[in-house]
Amino acid sequence: MLLRFALCVLFTSIYHASAWGCENSLVCIEEDNWSVGVAFGVGARTNPLVDGDAIPLIILPDVAWYGEHAYFDNGEFGYQWQPHQDMTTEVFFRANSERAYFAFWQPSNILLPTTSVTDGVDTPNPNEPEETPPRYISVNDIASRKWSLDAGVRTNWFNDQDRWSLTFIHDALNVHNGFSATGRYQHDTKWQDWTFSTHISVTYKSSALIDYYYGISERDTNDETLWYSADSTFQFTGGLLFNKPLNQQWHWLGRIQFTTLGSGMTDSPLVSKRFVTNMFFGVGYRF
Repeated sequence: MLLRFALCVLFTSIYHASAWGCENSLVCIEEDNWSVGVAFGVGARTNPLVDGDAIPLIILPDVAWYGEHAYFDNGEFGYQWQPHQDMTTEVFFRANSERAYFAFWQPSNILLPTTSVTDGVDTPNPNEPEETPPRYISVNDIASRKWSLDAGVRTNWFNDQDRWSLTFIHDALNVHNGFSATGRYQHDTKWQDWTFSTHISVTYKSSALIDYYYGISERDTNDETLWYSADSTFQFTGGLLFNKPLNQQWHWLGRIQFTTLGSGMTDSPLVSKRFVTNMFFGVGYRF
């Protein structure tokens, strides 16, 4: 799941060709055909949790299939209603990605080191009023957070170079009983053999979702000074995806993405960073 979580938009944006044809097999899928690929490279996704380890991105699979209406796309199962050339609406199920920060994966080749939130703290000035130091709790010392299943609906509008989408997601298993909503814009440009996709998005996450994963209570510690009831939050994301075909199967690819987390999450004693970065550079092969 960590791989799917990091990969879902790593390759050049894939779209369903349906009845309008498919001129480039690297970026679209003919109806009733599988698209299978793998990327090799160097990258990592930072972890904002106290003592949380970065998620390494080294070998990433990419698997998708689109029928006339049903589809599978890197762990997302969905159904499209009456797709049109400039608009689609789909309902889908997928594993909730929030717990990926809590799933510990520590191979020997982690590429981006992480440090404790207390590293590099300035020495107090004796002439300044003494302030209560911030309190933190390690991700290694809290109760387990469960996986959940997202049930969502998404509407996409697009033309040759621009794509807009609105997505609403709710907890299908009543693990946290929360929801999120995302608005996203993507613009695609070409320069010589390179394709560049820039995107921005804003996501609202409800207090129930944020509090389940980042709230601190008696389930985690008996120290009441660390208890925290999280509020809802907005998260803003911007990123760049680029791709250059080398031949029919191989292509260069890369991704740089930056996400701000919002105070509802960053005020938690469990969170030590105010943003997450996601980078990957390598080559991809499509079978």
